[in-house]
Amino acid sequence: MKRSALFFASVLVLAGHAFAEPGKHNGRGPIDVDLGLGDVVDATADIGGDSLADADVNLGLDTPVAADASNAAANAVNYATRQVNSGNQTATLNLVSGAMGEIAGTAAAIGNSYSIDSVADAVSSVNQANSGAGYANANVDIQNSGIATATTAAIGNTASVTSDVSTIATRSLQSNSGYMTTQMNASIDDITEATATAASIGNSLSVEVPGSGSMSAQQYNSGTMVAELNGRLSGFADGAATAAAIGNSASLTSLNSDVVGNVLTRINQANSGHQISTLAAQVCHGAEAAATAASIGNTVNISVQ
Repeated sequence: MKRSALFFASVLVLAGHAFAEPGKHNGRGPIDVDLGLGDVVDATADIGGDSLADADVNLGLDTPVAADASNAAANAVNYATRQVNSGNQTATLNLVSGAMGEIAGTAAAIGNSYSIDSVADAVSSVNQANSGAGYANANVDIQNSGIATATTAAIGNTASVTSDVSTIATRSLQSNSGYMTTQMNASIDDITEATATAASIGNSLSVEVPGSGSMSAQQYNSGTMVAELNGRLSGFADGAATAAAIGNSASLTSLNSDVVGNVLTRINQANSGHQISTLAAQVCHGAEAAATAASIGNTVNISVQ
């Protein structure tokens, strides 16, 4: 059976002050976090990069993270990045489409974004601080298409660290005090597969590294996250509508852990902001549908493979 998924995810994450030692700041974009909300995580991840994950990495690199970890990974920082943003970001998407095989539309407002993909042993240190506001709005009307994807995202800080085979030690500090808001108005009819996502995120961190590495993360949010989704879904096999407001989100995937061991992980999240999510969806003439509105202060997802 053909699949139609209407995915509305509105995520907003805010963090408080962020300070890092000079020369020890790195920022990356997307986030991969399993919030238990279906595709909300994946949709959010694609916005800023490989994945969107909200997590703070605070690792004491003075201590070796693995049995044979390199000295560089234990004692030195190879890639240090610091990002500070106090400006406002606004993104608007107006999309009308019909009779398309595949169509995708994205509107993203991001304060700080960082991404590193390593094939060699390395140590990364990322520090991100955002006090600006992010606004992402989308008006979508899609008819008679095969695969349709619409995404709006407002993100304060997003960081992604990825490695398939090398030993990685990563530490991150993310702080958001900005106001993040997303709003999506969508009408999707007669679609084989449809995904609509509105995401407002304060802090997002995604880490995917082999076992024997290390991850230390700290996330602080004191901002307000607002996610609003208004939509109509009709004529589908499967449909999903989701609105989500999130303060801090962190995701870790430990690869080959059965062979090389686990990733040493330390995550600290603090949220004093407000999360507000609103969903108003009309769903009809479909086989299977799901509607979700979620407001989350802190979320952590760890996958050991």
